[in-house]
Amino acid sequence: MRKKTTPKLRIKNLPRFLTLSAMSLILIVMIIMSLFFLMTKMTELFNTQKQILQTSSAANSAESNAPKAETATVNNNNNPSANTATATNDADPLADIKSRLRSGDTAGIKVVFLTFDDGPSENTDELLDMLNEYDAKGTFFTTLHDNDNAKAMYRRIVDEGHTLANHTSSHDYGLYNNPDAFFADVDELDQYQKTITGQTQTSHVFRFPGGSTNSNEACVQGLVDRGWNYSDWNVSSGDGCADPPSSDVIAQMIIEGCRENDVSVVLSHAELKDSSRAAMPIVIETLQQEGYTFLSMEKDYNYPRHLEV
Repeated sequence: MRKKTTPKLRIKNLPRFLTLSAMSLILIVMIIMSLFFLMTKMTELFNTQKQILQTSSAANSAESNAPKAETATVNNNNNPSANTATATNDADPLADIKSRLRSGDTAGIKVVFLTFDDGPSENTDELLDMLNEYDAKGTFFTTLHDNDNAKAMYRRIVDEGHTLANHTSSHDYGLYNNPDAFFADVDELDQYQKTITGQTQTSHVFRFPGGSTNSNEACVQGLVDRGWNYSDWNVSSGDGCADPPSSDVIAQMIIEGCRENDVSVVLSHAELKDSSRAAMPIVIETLQQEGYTFLSMEKDYNYPRHLEV
């Protein structure tokens, strides 16, 4: 009798391809989750670093601005003269030139003082219009003229930024023989100019009739002692004679004379002489193109003098 055997339980193997697919899927899911986690962490790290950089940049900017402002304040407080100089230069672009005229440091400065003697006259209006057209300043060495036109011209000279200067009341050469009478004559015009223009202080710039060499030491020294500055000239228009040259000749004489000086004081009678007045636009245009500056006189500048005391 054959022994009865119990059949063994046989487990059917899963298909090979199904096992591999499941493993691959699990692996892919794990990789995706890892990448997602990694990207999240990197994003957080990037945002944190960005905030740190922004905060640091703002702090550095504040620190860099603060010392500059403090330094500027310290410098300004410690050097008020520098502030004054800057303010002066802003207010007056010619401040440096004027400073050099006061100190006598005039090498290469190219300054011209146009001076007009013996007015005012009926032609002063025209002369002033011309100066204003070229933005040039002049100095008017006037005598005493007591009429409505002259009074208006005294005022206009001052109002338009030119210098109203003193050439004595009478232009009398004989006054040099009597210094007291000479000083009285100068003072008469000085007081008259104050009254007409409303000035409390005149320019105290003076020219002796005929120049200082026609005067004498007593008059010159006495004038300086009374607080005046005086000027002669180093360029002449040649119009002081009864029959002056033509305007072209006068213009050429002035231009060539100015080219020989760092500071030129031009003697003319353009308020009285037609040829001199007609020469002025030629003179100003030519010299302005060559870099010359036309200023009006001030009391504390240095000027050419024929007679020093």
